[in-house]
Amino acid sequence: MNKTSTMRRALLSGCAVILAGSPAIAQETLQDAGQGTTRNTENAIVVTGSRIRRPDYAAPNPVVSFDAASIAQSGNTNVTTFLQRVPALTNSLDSTRTAGNSQADGALGQVGLNLLDLRGLGTNRSLVLVNGRRHVASQPDSAAVDINTIPTDLIERVDVLTGAASAVYGADGVSGVVNFVLRRNFDGISARAQIGISEQGDAGNRFASIIAGRNFADGRANLTVAYEYNADDPLANDARKYLRSANRANFVNLNGYDPSKAGSYQKGPLRDIRYPDSSTYGIVDIAGVRYRGDGRIYTPGTVLENDGYSTGGDDTPVAGYIGDIYPKTERHAVNLLGRFEASEAFKVSVEGKFVQSTVRTFAGYGGNYPATVTLDNPFIPASILAAAQQAGLTAIDISRNNFDIPRRGEEDRRRTYRGVIDVTGKISDHATYDAYYTYGRTDVRATKLNDRLSDRFTAALDAVRDPATGRIVCRSAAARAAGCVPVNTFGANTVDPASYDYYLFDPVSNARLEQHVANASISGDFGSLFQLPGGPIQFAFGGEYRRESSRFRPAQELLDNVFYQYDEYVIPTPSSGKFDVWEAFGELNLPLFKDRPFAHLLSVGAAGRYSDYSTVGSTRTYQFNGVWAPVEQVTLRGSYGQSVRAPNIAEVFRPRTGDSDFVTDPCYLGNRGDGTQYRAANCAALIGSAGGDAANFTSANNPNANINIPGARQGNANLKAETARTWTAGLVLRPLPRLQIALDWYDIRIKAAINTANASTVAALCVDQPTTDNPFCDAISRQAGSGYIDSYIVQPENVAAFRTAGLELNAAYQVDTANLGTFDMRLVGGYLHRLEQIPTIGADVQDNRDRPFRPRYNLTFSPSWTLGALTVNYNLRWQNGVRRFERVATDGNPSYVDPQYFRFKELWQHDIRAQYQVGDAFAFYAGVNNFTNQKPDIGFETNVPISPVGRYFYAGAKMTLGSRR
Repeated sequence: MNKTSTMRRALLSGCAVILAGSPAIAQETLQDAGQGTTRNTENAIVVTGSRIRRPDYAAPNPVVSFDAASIAQSGNTNVTTFLQRVPALTNSLDSTRTAGNSQADGALGQVGLNLLDLRGLGTNRSLVLVNGRRHVASQPDSAAVDINTIPTDLIERVDVLTGAASAVYGADGVSGVVNFVLRRNFDGISARAQIGISEQGDAGNRFASIIAGRNFADGRANLTVAYEYNADDPLANDARKYLRSANRANFVNLNGYDPSKAGSYQKGPLRDIRYPDSSTYGIVDIAGVRYRGDGRIYTPGTVLENDGYSTGGDDTPVAGYIGDIYPKTERHAVNLLGRFEASEAFKVSVEGKFVQSTVRTFAGYGGNYPATVTLDNPFIPASILAAAQQAGLTAIDISRNNFDIPRRGEEDRRRTYRGVIDVTGKISDHATYDAYYTYGRTDVRATKLNDRLSDRFTAALDAVRDPATGRIVCRSAAARAAGCVPVNTFGANTVDPASYDYYLFDPVSNARLEQHVANASISGDFGSLFQLPGGPIQFAFGGEYRRESSRFRPAQELLDNVFYQYDEYVIPTPSSGKFDVWEAFGELNLPLFKDRPFAHLLSVGAAGRYSDYSTVGSTRTYQFNGVWAPVEQVTLRGSYGQSVRAPNIAEVFRPRTGDSDFVTDPCYLGNRGDGTQYRAANCAALIGSAGGDAANFTSANNPNANINIPGARQGNANLKAETARTWTAGLVLRPLPRLQIALDWYDIRIKAAINTANASTVAALCVDQPTTDNPFCDAISRQAGSGYIDSYIVQPENVAAFRTAGLELNAAYQVDTANLGTFDMRLVGGYLHRLEQIPTIGADVQDNRDRPFRPRYNLTFSPSWTLGALTVNYNLRWQNGVRRFERVATDGNPSYVDPQYFRFKELWQHDIRAQYQVGDAFAFYAGVNNFTNQKPDIGFETNVPISPVGRYFYAGAKMTLGSRR
């Protein structure tokens, strides 16, 4: 008999035993893990999303909860942006980090994704639930959930849980769980509309929602329908003056660096950084003389000897390739929620959802590297033509960055469908059952924008003068008949926009992700049989079956490689994969003492889960926890457990497919001091064995230093599940009425972690090991004769380890006064003690703490004041100034950078909002986010410590009719 059949029999047998031993008595206990609540008719603790009694203080694991009012008062219609104030979620990806040039060449379907990253351990280690249930993924081949698929105004609260959550919720939540609890039993009509715009008149937002619900059948049934619309205007890099090329300062390796001289630093900020040996005018080299495309002599910029950039001259500005800071987004969401209670023994609820999100963003420009033009092309300037004829040429090559052809970009349309049917009810006075089925599907249509068809663009470059009319036309009569308009690349801003329609093309790729989940559980207590001094032992157990699948079908034009040069030079591969898992789980809570001296409450608990995956085999997770309140005002809580994460579909099933990356060679002379003590010797050995010159090995001498290097990416069918050990310890204080303070320490260690390093990291890891006999060097290819990197292969491996630890503070205080209204204060803070990664066995520890989006210290202070119909909110977000550079580069090197640039600026974001309630039905509000107009710091990053949108104004109105919940 196989393991799956054995598990099924065990589950059925367990159900029969519990049902047989659960006679009825008067007490009713019901636990709802999805809602995070416990209801008991005798002295029950009801943990809700209210202002005072929050789930943060009632669970053995640290939980930070924000309710719907907190989200609305923030002015954010993007929930991810709001959640970045939670210490555990500062590294989450909102739209600013998935737009513009953040998209790697060859990537598809990732534009505008909003992904949560708990504890900085990666979006693939964060489990997102809706009402305690899994949600279908949004990114092909992954388990990552786009938070845009969760309607903002249907959220009742968001719970952020740290602990060994896999034992309760299943695999993948090795860093914790984020559970979105949605509204239920809505009776009435609620509507909200909001508009917002930046101080500079851009980055506009439009939001509207309406929720209508009705109770019927004497309150035993409810039907609720909700619709939500959200639209965001794009924001380009050049929309901010301080980010434009001439004004933007980036940190580079400086010329003339001498560590023996005081005041000489290796790194420093320079403005107007450019790409050497490239130009928006075009460059033509004839007999060693380089001309601009307009016929003048090309003036090169000053090359940074130990970096891949230049300054000044006719070179191409780097800032021109940043693209959008915010993408253009439009989202429609329709939700249906229903329930019917036939009896206490049979209650049915349903959920249905459709969300369509369309996101468009533009990144950098394309170019010709080079284009060959015959000498009869009438666009060739006279000076270049004369030089070419004198040299005896019949054609010339012109390299050019095409800033006069529309930017390349991508538009992704995601359609998410999700349905849930749940049946629950009483088995007896001491047991209830719950069974549900969830189906989810995401269809992704990824459209690349403004790619040049190779044959058509080549035809448009091949221009001649029509002897009959004297007009410049495309040489090919067939091309002319198809609408070809000649393209002039000699000079800047010379391409005729009328030519675009002929050669620009938008290839469309498609992906589908599907999820099936069937879950059945029984919960209750053993009160009919016996009780402990603190009450009856509570239990829950059950089983779950889950199947996930993903398939990707790239556009045929991408597969056929029909695009010009580097527009789409990474050739994708069709892919598909699926897995399923059978699981059995159980929980126990033992209330040892209650209302005793030095034991107002003392309980211990345990949870376990067994999983059988079709990919990695069996896994086991567990958790032990305890809560001790010696007096009502003081509670100690803690937990210890093991969680797992099974590899996702891409990590296992991805076929070898094309990839590309801008590879920073660690062996450049200027980079050899940035790594370990082994780097210099290993670099010399590798360069020498390839026949290169280690003494003159610089980016300036590398002809491919400023272009992406082609490589490959593939899955790994031999992966195993990664394992995390987590412990938490917390203290909850209630020294005054309505004042609660929670302090929680967490420690997470992940072993055999799955990690796919990028090509630059693999190259650095290759030379930072004690020898070059390691798997990283096997994955890097160096060109014979020069030693420069010319190819690579990356794949996931169970070779990494992570550890993070820190302290979180969560405090809430409410004060009611006789004449001055109500004051409600919330303080959430975090201290990141460690965030370490070991990328492979034997490698040095990488300390990722105190880096961008992973600050050592951060806090959010949110006081509000309500007086009659007026409510005023203030929110402060603060983060310490994080380190600008990695520790491996700065440790032991005091001349690496001027101390004033060692850290980014601190984050000080001030938000204010005021709302006025008009009767019971209407409310009007307005607010300003980033009231002090803080700007991001200098450097390549555009949103550290804050986004460049600047001071932002918004206003809105709400209407509520009926008895809403």
